[in-house]
Amino acid sequence: MDVIIKSMVDCGIGDCLLNPPATEPPLLSEKARPARGGGRATGATGAQGRGGGRAPLSPEQAAAAEELHRWHLTVSLDYYTALRKKFSDAGLEIYTYEPSLGLNTSDEDINRAFDVTKALGARVLADVFTKPVARRVAVIADKRGVKVALQGRPNMNTTDPDLMAKPADFEEAFGYSKNFGSSIDVGDATGGGWDALKFIQDTHSRVFSLNLKDKTKAGVSMPWGQGDSRIREILQLVRDKKYPVRCYIDCDYATSEGGSRVGDVKRCFEFAKAALA
Repeated sequence: MDVIIKSMVDCGIGDCLLNPPATEPPLLSEKARPARGGGRATGATGAQGRGGGRAPLSPEQAAAAEELHRWHLTVSLDYYTALRKKFSDAGLEIYTYEPSLGLNTSDEDINRAFDVTKALGARVLADVFTKPVARRVAVIADKRGVKVALQGRPNMNTTDPDLMAKPADFEEAFGYSKNFGSSIDVGDATGGGWDALKFIQDTHSRVFSLNLKDKTKAGVSMPWGQGDSRIREILQLVRDKKYPVRCYIDCDYATSEGGSRVGDVKRCFEFAKAALA
């Protein structure tokens, strides 16, 4: 966490989307999370890896995953309050928390995620939900009065009716709760056949945040400005229309030899500044 905070300060970034691997006991987290092929990195500004698939859990990993699950349910909320203080002491904000609840999640897990969101001082809980899980989350979100940003898995070719994969799926889910909005990954959406810019325009009142990643239409991650995700136009749209939307740097392309991830994030930030100049 100290590395994440220092990196944010070095990059000049004051807000983040925080997800669990950044907050968990490192050794336990590493044991519980199998290696991912081609997936997203874990960290403060990105979500737990979802791309490229996962290998089946070994017995040791399954045991560690269950231990980690118990840790999430039982660790004192003071632990998260202390993390919040580390960020605020550095002049940083945790606006969004992504608990990475998964597909098979209980109401106990959902309530705990809301507890953690509030303890961190975050104002939005963001996650990938199927429609059946989202309906259960909606009931709790309305009771707790917390905004929920639906991320989904944007893909126009999906045929599973339970997935939130197409713009119409999100618009349907917005009707589950007045507290529901979206937080799509514009790179994944581009690779999945979406027109992300049009979706943002059409549903802007329910867009809580955006994960800015540049991908080609073939789904290949690229340095910002080299893909097809129209990041420049999206940033300018948010500025010109004064949409109250948080835009997060989601930087997952391969770091060049001799480079660093902090350097990559800085270049993304400079791209954004130039686009908005």
